[in-house]
Amino acid sequence: MRKFLRGAFAACALALPLLAGAASPPKPFSADYEVRRNDQRIGTGQVSLQHLADGTFELVTRSKGTEGLAALAGVEREERSRMRWTGAGLELVDYRMNQTAGWKNREEQLTLDRARRQVSSRWKDQSATYAAPDGVLDPHGTTAAIMVALAGGERGTMHFKVAERRAVETQSYEVAAAVRLRTAIGTERALRVERQRSASNGRITKLWFARNHGWLPLRIKQYESDGETLDLRITAIR
Repeated sequence: MRKFLRGAFAACALALPLLAGAASPPKPFSADYEVRRNDQRIGTGQVSLQHLADGTFELVTRSKGTEGLAALAGVEREERSRMRWTGAGLELVDYRMNQTAGWKNREEQLTLDRARRQVSSRWKDQSATYAAPDGVLDPHGTTAAIMVALAGGERGTMHFKVAERRAVETQSYEVAAAVRLRTAIGTERALRVERQRSASNGRITKLWFARNHGWLPLRIKQYESDGETLDLRITAIR
């Protein structure tokens, strides 16, 4: 009997990592953020992830300039990523971006043709079509894919196939540190994730994901090569 119990416990112990690593769909959420440029507040933002009636997931990020030059220019931006759950992870369905500033309007689109395994890309007056691997994402939807990876227990370096304007590229993100992050909703346990870029052009992207709120993003900060920073900080969960 003791040998049986020892064997049973050993089998359970071996099974645990497999269970912990099993991918599950992301948890829907809706949250408000403040937008800062060079540590000065310039606007507000909202990020939501919804599970739609057709079975797809939709990640939407909206931002609006409410102070300073951003308000005067009427800057507004919306990114909308629709993804399907494959059983192993998320995959692009389509992506739309629209940005207005004053009299200028900018749009970008990505659409995956699953049957042909091709991505169609449109931006400005240009377009491109190229082959797409299984599990391809758009740059905006990668945030939801990181949430899935963290929830599944992935740590270290994570790699994603991401559709850009002209081709698919591999993007790498490293789980850099476990931290306690001070936010407007309190001090939250989080994992800081950093994008790893091969080109040393000074651009850095850092993201903080909440352990206790389904791994939603608490903060996203972009450091540009010219020293400029753009910072999205959570203010409320709805």
